Amino acid sequence: MSSIDSGDSRGRLSEKIIYTYGVDIVSGDYVDWETGEGTVKCTINMEESVAAVESILGYTFNNKSLLEEALTHPSYSESPSYQRLEFVGDAVLGLVISNFVFVTYPDLDPGQLSLLRSANISTEKLARVAVNHGLYKYVRHKAAALNDKVREFVMAVQEEDNMVVHGGHMKAPKVLADIVESVAAAVYIDCGSNLQIIWMIMRVLLEPIAMLNDIEKQPQPITLLYEACQKNQKDVIIRHWRKGDRNIASVYVDGRFVASGSSDNKENAKLHAAEAAFSKLTSSKSSDPVSTQMYDDFNKTIEVESAKQRVHELCNKKRWSKPIYRIESQSGPAHERRYISSVTIKVCDVILGVVGDEKSRVKEAESSAAVAMLCALRESGYI
Repeated sequence: MSSIDSGDSRGRLSEKIIYTYGVDIVSGDYVDWETGEGTVKCTINMEESVAAVESILGYTFNNKSLLEEALTHPSYSESPSYQRLEFVGDAVLGLVISNFVFVTYPDLDPGQLSLLRSANISTEKLARVAVNHGLYKYVRHKAAALNDKVREFVMAVQEEDNMVVHGGHMKAPKVLADIVESVAAAVYIDCGSNLQIIWMIMRVLLEPIAMLNDIEKQPQPITLLYEACQKNQKDVIIRHWRKGDRNIASVYVDGRFVASGSSDNKENAKLHAAEAAFSKLTSSKSSDPVSTQMYDDFNKTIEVESAKQRVHELCNKKRWSKPIYRIESQSGPAHERRYISSVTIKVCDVILGVVGDEKSRVKEAESSAAVAMLCALRESGYI
């Protein structure tokens, strides 16, 4: 019979426990799992990994093969992977969190309940659960490329001082959230679908749970930005582009640049840009905050018709590579075709790439991309 361990056994793991996520750690020595480089050579011991995770969960499995499966990445072909369990775990976590917020806030409308649920079971949240409780150390895999991503994310999370409700500065590797979902499913199945048991276990792991006051302190910045601009009858455009390996999002209000944000993840860059823009616009004492606090350099309207020529002249003058335009997408029937163009330039060993707005002609789409490139060049300090 499965059981929930009494007492606090979390964290009291044997020194000989072998961490299977890319590195083996024995007595403080780090060894690469794929190459065996390091001072100590080890082999994966799944039995010890299962025992370690049971200790973290405070739960002893009846069927330990369920937990083995929950800890196995699809790249490890010798055993069944966690993909089927992940499917179940996603639903289970959604159910227990939905029940929790529904009971906790009887007067909250469905929209706010959805925000609370999303904040507590998002990829960003669950990935941090995997890091904070050390679950990531016991993932069995053969995908060496994931090692650096996980390692960088772990370091980023360790530097966070406060709860992160809406993304962080670095994209959370999905594998970490997948593991939490699959482990939740393994417990759910092993305990006979007892929602009370699964909630007792997962509530501890999910702490700190995002509550209504947390959402109010850290409201969704994109929603705030659009609502503020709509009240002032202003148009908002958030453009995405790349600077090297970084995603950049830039916010424009009525065609004028306001703020930008960056991340290695496109969605997080958008969140950071919206947050910066909203803060900047609402810091004004003017009765119309959206029309103030714009950057002076962008107060002059860029003539769309001459944008491509301007970009071409800049590249020649500064000896940059020639701009490369590309149609990223086209939609609609032939007589109502719409186009979106991108343009890339190599600037001082850095490749800048931006995407323009949707237009009815290829030439107009390329011009729109050229406008976005001029803005990006100014933001980056190149012009």
